[in-house]
Amino acid sequence: MADQQVHELFIAHYQDTKDKVFNYLMYRLNFDRDTCEDLLMDIVLKAYEKFDQFDREKGSFKNWIFGIAHHHLLNFWRDGRPTDSLDEMEEAGAEMPHVAPEETVSEELMHRQIQKVLEMLTAPEKEILTLRYISDLSNAEIADVLDKSEGAVRTSLSRALEHFKAIHSKFYE
Repeated sequence: MADQQVHELFIAHYQDTKDKVFNYLMYRLNFDRDTCEDLLMDIVLKAYEKFDQFDREKGSFKNWIFGIAHHHLLNFWRDGRPTDSLDEMEEAGAEMPHVAPEETVSEELMHRQIQKVLEMLTAPEKEILTLRYISDLSNAEIADVLDKSEGAVRTSLSRALEHFKAIHSKFYE
């Protein structure tokens, strides 16, 4: 396939997933937009360079790029660059994400509550809930990304959701 065709095919696939990958990174990195944008560029570059290895018969492009994003994020944290918690970021004077004018105060409050509860979960719980509910991946897609069985994903998701609900009800109901 010619370089231009490969480029156009990659762009077409990427356009369908870019917002979901960015949202995944935002939730996993406590809304540190600069870091998310940097990591997203790394992920896109890596995916573009390895696009010839993408095999549609092994899974969807969405699963493939989320796998790259997942592993890139693990490497980011492993290399000793964890992000601060939302509270630490606010105390340090970091600006929180701006709310679009059309969003209501109740939506902003709910969004902050969700983020605060996610911070109290374990990393695997946060990961699986973010992939499912923020990035809107199916259980089968999550299983591919995390290299787990679909049954293990269902169990982990159920437990993480119960833990999320317990924390949320303790602090916000």
